[in-house]
Amino acid sequence: MSDEHQTLTIVIPAYNEEKAIASIIERCLAERERIMAETPVSEVEIVVVNDGSRDRTAEIARRYEVVRLISYDKNQGYGAALKRGFDEAHGTLVSFLDADGTCDPAYFIPLVNELVKQKADVALGSRLGPESEMPRIRRLGNRIYTMLINALTSAKITDSASGMRVIRKASLQRLYPLPDGLHFTPAMTARAVSVDSLKLIEVPISYKERVGKSKLSVIRDGLRFLEVIVDIILSYRPLRFFFYVAAFALGVAAILFIRPLQYYVMYRNVPDWMVYRLIAVVVLVLASLTMMTVGLVADQIAELVNAEVRRRRARAIERFVRAVLSHRALIVAGPVLVVIGLAVNWRTFHQLLVEGHVKVPWVFPVTGAFFVLMGVWSWALGMLQRIVRTLRLRELDRTAYRDPPGGTGGA
Repeated sequence: MSDEHQTLTIVIPAYNEEKAIASIIERCLAERERIMAETPVSEVEIVVVNDGSRDRTAEIARRYEVVRLISYDKNQGYGAALKRGFDEAHGTLVSFLDADGTCDPAYFIPLVNELVKQKADVALGSRLGPESEMPRIRRLGNRIYTMLINALTSAKITDSASGMRVIRKASLQRLYPLPDGLHFTPAMTARAVSVDSLKLIEVPISYKERVGKSKLSVIRDGLRFLEVIVDIILSYRPLRFFFYVAAFALGVAAILFIRPLQYYVMYRNVPDWMVYRLIAVVVLVLASLTMMTVGLVADQIAELVNAEVRRRRARAIERFVRAVLSHRALIVAGPVLVVIGLAVNWRTFHQLLVEGHVKVPWVFPVTGAFFVLMGVWSWALGMLQRIVRTLRLRELDRTAYRDPPGGTGGA
């Protein structure tokens, strides 16, 4: 169906919302005619999913004959209710808003229009405008999750957990799987901005104080939000996550190394009391490079599993990291670094073999050990990258064999 002829299903998940359900249903019904008059939508369907409510929510919703009611005997979760509503929806566009009265159904008009105009897959209602009545603690948490998603995906969203959206039903398959709980919305946001073939846009909407008590636990659900965001981004763009961790470790190492370097330049010596600082530098540098290379391997695994990642164009910094820490570079660098580490300690070995004891300053064994460990690390991770790369190329060959250009696939 073309964008000029769409139908819309509004899904309202409800759990113990007897104080607000009648109001939100009536507000949605009141906006049906305007939605059809001011958007390409020719029909609006309203579906209420009663998620095991123990109050009168289902009884009140059943009074509205034009509203389709789906009921669970037991609470399945916010995300599960929405997914059931999407499965039962007849519309080419599916949408949802919370039953608590915080969002205005009138905003479905700009959401639908912008989704159609920009040929987007998801239109998200951003609730964080200057007049938003969202509690401060929730606003702070939302901004933290949004900043995390933006940093790891290069997106520019403002509201990661909005409970009002319009989605093309045909795009749901690329958004799934999504969780059953309250972390459904940040999970959808993270996946939509991680998959390059999906387009997410934002439309500013108003946000009012909810009717009744919120079911959201700031700590418990906040941790779930954080976990699902990281999990999804690691599934599609792991290198960026590991890059930031590695960059932090390398930055701390550089700061710790400044003073020993200054001391050595001034006095041509490093005092014994700096040994612990230099050991910390060695550990942080190795940790940083390990994180970076693990990110590269994880990126290759993501490309192996996700066709979407294979088609993604890497950023300049990613291409630079891949070139510097490629499997070829690491495999060659490994033996070279080991030789350097041994060469640094030639006096150490000579004294040990000839005199039976070592008198060289401690900085030489520490530096030599650093280079040897770096060499072993480089060679091993280079070989691991090579293995994953070989598996990925083999999978690409199999895919090409099954689906040759213009052909019908392999036997």
